[in-house]
Amino acid sequence: MKLNCSIDEIKRFAPHEVKRILDNDALGAFQLLDVRQPREYEAGHIPGAKLIPLGELEYRYRELDNDQGIISYCRFGHRSMAASILLCGLGFENVYNLDGGVRTWDYEVVKGTAEDKLITGGEETFDVLIVALMLEKGALDFYSKAQRLVKDEKAAQVFQRLVTMEDTHLQRLYMRYSQLLREMKSLLGAADELPSLDQLKAELSTVYMEGGMRINEELVKIEDPEFTDDLEALEMGLEKEYAAYDFYMRVADTVDDHKTRNLLHELAGEERGISTSCSGR
Repeated sequence: MKLNCSIDEIKRFAPHEVKRILDNDALGAFQLLDVRQPREYEAGHIPGAKLIPLGELEYRYRELDNDQGIISYCRFGHRSMAASILLCGLGFENVYNLDGGVRTWDYEVVKGTAEDKLITGGEETFDVLIVALMLEKGALDFYSKAQRLVKDEKAAQVFQRLVTMEDTHLQRLYMRYSQLLREMKSLLGAADELPSLDQLKAELSTVYMEGGMRINEELVKIEDPEFTDDLEALEMGLEKEYAAYDFYMRVADTVDDHKTRNLLHELAGEERGISTSCSGR
């Protein structure tokens, strides 16, 4: 443990520098750390950020990976600087601070609690993959139905792109799930056939989509007679993609299997990428 760390040892990143790092961090080399209070986090946080309030950091720091760079932030940057100094003293070598805090962050934020409805952090890799498959299938169903509901042709085209992406993500998650299942069956000497993707999809629930949102509740918003703006429907879809990015970034850190973890980080980057490209349509 390093006994003394000073403010001068903590590098400060401007918001645009953090944004650039996150946009290019395909394999999760950096971890965002929000050290505010839960109510602040719930009101709006940078997608993918892990919440550990400053007062809890001294006994929860082991939840962070010293192999990752840690970018901490709070509202103004004072609490996060204290957190960075604390982590530096605990032996973390790559600790950074968001200069000016989240109030200077002019990019996307998502609302919601740090406690995911479907992932608690104690699941096995198989369980995480099944949940991810279920949510991707839910998102695929949502975008397919939303595409039929909207009247704006360009919005429908964007939803079709999202359908294609979610279908690709389903296939990639299924491939990793199948690889792990095949390895396990080989170790156990079992010769059972693996379920096909179609069989697995048929068994998966379609109540939720990425971000833990209920599909029917989101579709009702589009079907509401007062909902007449097709661009609003498009924005709703983009909101879902940022929520999906937030989900993948946070759940990836709960997985020990490095191949699965890398896959989840890759999917997170693609969710962010499609959101950015669609918003500039």
